[in-house]
Amino acid sequence: MKTYWLKIALLNFFLAACLGVLMRYAFLEELEWMHFRNIMHAHSHVAMLGWLYLALYALLIGMFLKPEQQADPFYNRLFWATEVSVIGMLVVFPFYGYTGPSGPISFLHVLFSWLFIWRFWRDLGRNGSRGFSAKLVRSAFVFMLLSAVGIFALMVYAMGHLKHGSLFYMAVQFFLHFQFNGWFLFALLGLFFKMAEDQGIAFDPKRQNTFYGLLVLSCLLTYALAVAWSQPHIEVFAVNSVGVLLQLGALAAFYSLIWPHRKAILAPMDGWMKALLLIALVCLSTKILIQTAVAIPFIAKAAYTIRNYVIGFFHLILLGMATSFVWGFSIREKMLTDRTLLAKLGLVSWVVGFLGSELILFLQGTLFWGAMGFLPYYYEGLFGVSLFIPVGVGLFLAGQLGQDRMR
Repeated sequence: MKTYWLKIALLNFFLAACLGVLMRYAFLEELEWMHFRNIMHAHSHVAMLGWLYLALYALLIGMFLKPEQQADPFYNRLFWATEVSVIGMLVVFPFYGYTGPSGPISFLHVLFSWLFIWRFWRDLGRNGSRGFSAKLVRSAFVFMLLSAVGIFALMVYAMGHLKHGSLFYMAVQFFLHFQFNGWFLFALLGLFFKMAEDQGIAFDPKRQNTFYGLLVLSCLLTYALAVAWSQPHIEVFAVNSVGVLLQLGALAAFYSLIWPHRKAILAPMDGWMKALLLIALVCLSTKILIQTAVAIPFIAKAAYTIRNYVIGFFHLILLGMATSFVWGFSIREKMLTDRTLLAKLGLVSWVVGFLGSELILFLQGTLFWGAMGFLPYYYEGLFGVSLFIPVGVGLFLAGQLGQDRMR
């Protein structure tokens, strides 16, 4: 069942990637029928809530719950109810954006996520889970609940037909910040430490607590950067600076925690499994180093005003850090495979698309920052390299289906 859920989540990922390529194409040819911002909302919601949320749903259930708990029909029914809400977003957002039926459909996803938290937390408690990995997962759920405040604020805007002012965008950033830096990151770390715990690796408890404390505080404080674009006060930048420095300390604590056990962690891994998990680690480190750089107000202003940087940064987290980890982890746990030819071709294509698009986005952003204009054939190049992402996801998904037929 968990493997089947992952394949449905991969299908959502493929659809979201296709919407992403459509947005790239809109800069080459005028698409009069297309409302760009609405397509962007559909793309981001399906990628986050249809792909990554449901992938984590499957992995958390598979790793933390007992077989009899996993087999409870509640989780399967809840998965499909959540998938229906994702399809609703895919259909409705391109036409309505955050207005009309989009609000109730988004609320359904929030409601289903709350049901997931309630039931999973209860079952986790019944298992007597008290390890560090379980602590990280519970923290991830708290941040997921916190992020919903942003969704409710958006619904108020939509029902009141209010203009998209600074409070609207602060609500969007509130939701995104605590999803990416809270729920997603803590859940991924929970899976990582669960993997290590299952290998019998014992980490230093003091270093664990230091890492955890720094990461929680930094997550709360770094929301200040999202506020800085509309409230560029020195106090706001100061709060963000403290947050990113704490986050850098958390990264150092993380490496000090895992470094003595690196050989044991990597021992069961090979091939794409190891490569994907290392890509995820590099992207996590890069994310934190980039955020550390925005402790300098001059750089912070560029970070939130140059759109290429913003898009590249979100893709660094969603694709580079989260997707790479989910794929590598799922291959390690034999929920997905990298053994078929289609799966291997898909992985190669996806990595080319991800790295190529990140390179172009950050390079163009830097040229804008330096007032040096556009890269030659920028839009053509970005569209061309972005095509490798849905092709890669599609081939990887086809490789999973091919594995099923071989069985």
